[in-house]
Amino acid sequence: MKTNIIYNANPVSCGSGYRRLRGAPFLTVFLTAAALMAGCMTPVSRQDPLLGLDAPFEASSLYPQLSLGLIESQNTKDASALLSKAAMWWCATAILGQKAFDHKQIIRDYKDDLGRAFKSVTPLNDIEDAPASGVDLVAVLDVYPALPGPTGVGKIQMDISVVFLDPNGRQVASVKGGASAQNDSNRRPAKVFKKVHLAARRNLFAELGSNRELMARAGMPLPPAYTAQAASERTPPPAAAPAAVRTYRSDADRPVYRAAEDPDRFALVVGIEKYAALPAADFAERDAVAVRDHLLALGFPQRNTILLTGQSATRTGIEKYVESWLPRNVKETSRVFIFFSGHGAPAPATGQAYLVPWDGDPKFLENTGYPLAKLYEKLNALKAKEVVVALDACFSGAGGRSVLAKGMRPLVTKVNIDGESAGKIVVLTAAGADEITGTEEAAGHGLFTYYFLKGLNEKQGKGPMKAIYDYLLPKVQDAARRENRDQVPQIFGNRQASVRLE
Repeated sequence: MKTNIIYNANPVSCGSGYRRLRGAPFLTVFLTAAALMAGCMTPVSRQDPLLGLDAPFEASSLYPQLSLGLIESQNTKDASALLSKAAMWWCATAILGQKAFDHKQIIRDYKDDLGRAFKSVTPLNDIEDAPASGVDLVAVLDVYPALPGPTGVGKIQMDISVVFLDPNGRQVASVKGGASAQNDSNRRPAKVFKKVHLAARRNLFAELGSNRELMARAGMPLPPAYTAQAASERTPPPAAAPAAVRTYRSDADRPVYRAAEDPDRFALVVGIEKYAALPAADFAERDAVAVRDHLLALGFPQRNTILLTGQSATRTGIEKYVESWLPRNVKETSRVFIFFSGHGAPAPATGQAYLVPWDGDPKFLENTGYPLAKLYEKLNALKAKEVVVALDACFSGAGGRSVLAKGMRPLVTKVNIDGESAGKIVVLTAAGADEITGTEEAAGHGLFTYYFLKGLNEKQGKGPMKAIYDYLLPKVQDAARRENRDQVPQIFGNRQASVRLE
């Protein structure tokens, strides 16, 4: 005998209508009725997809070119106190007084992430400490937690931001991260908080790694601009003729020797090709990169070898490494190498020679240039055992890798490039005081740099600086004469016969 179960119910409102059920199996009727009595079925609040994962997060290196000074905002300092209270409130177990988490580690995690992302991190008290610290950027860490009360029931949120400034206090970039979750039980607030903290770290690091301003500051290639418009809706721009990519054939770029690393060696390598408001110094950046590679092969540690190119090679950038970084790190047993490829300039009234940084202006050399005499003075004051300076620049103001304010001519007959203050330093310059420098077009280098590198390969990186000079001198002279001009590299310093790079 077949039994029909009939469920007659009054209309039940849920949204826009009701359903009358007849002849349905009992279980289906029961479950449906329970759902109807519970009210409309709305989705739960959406959570961060990483909140359910317990896998640890380990930050990796993003900007190994940049050193960082770190300042904690007042919010961050206040957050530490608030997290301390929450740790006592949300006991992980029934044991009285046992903390749910290490509140000090929360702030340390963000600091450690920045430490792994950048070359180095130096704690700073104030932005005024930045110039003397020698850092490339200053990061202001701002941590702001929003937490429920002692029961732990409610919304748990971590807002993280980092504002990046240059050492003079100008904002360069900012990144934000954070995460939140709703905790509905007073038995698990610490667990939810830890997962929110983990998600906030991941989100901050993702923003950090894709920041275009930081990538540009580090000299990294930028990704193509992204537009949210669907590909099918985009109108492709007219195809432009592909730009000719010039290739260079240089037999000097790659070192043919290799020496053991020596932690007592330090180098500052500067190459400025495209200036803020001056003509280009062709191939200067290629010069600097190739010299850096040879120094690494000579045993200079990468951590002790600073490469400044483009906008990093400002007067401030050069100054901080010469006047702060080197004195802080160099010891009595250290060997130091300084290389500059770019424009030089003469002071028309005095004949004093200046290196021209990326932001230099020949009309205001005293304010924007870096004088050779000052460079020699600072290097002579180092505790170093040996100091070598190589300059692929000229200072005549007559062209090549030298500039002069428009409409001006030097009032002196000779620009002072040996400086008499060279002291214990051995200095190699690309040309005489009244000459201009040239380039080796096919190799994509300054003429002096090209034969300097070839000399290092020829000598297997060994021998005194005088031997390298003796190798390059006739070759640079011959190449210049083929262009119907004179270029005679110079060497100064009474230790040129003994100072060595290897």
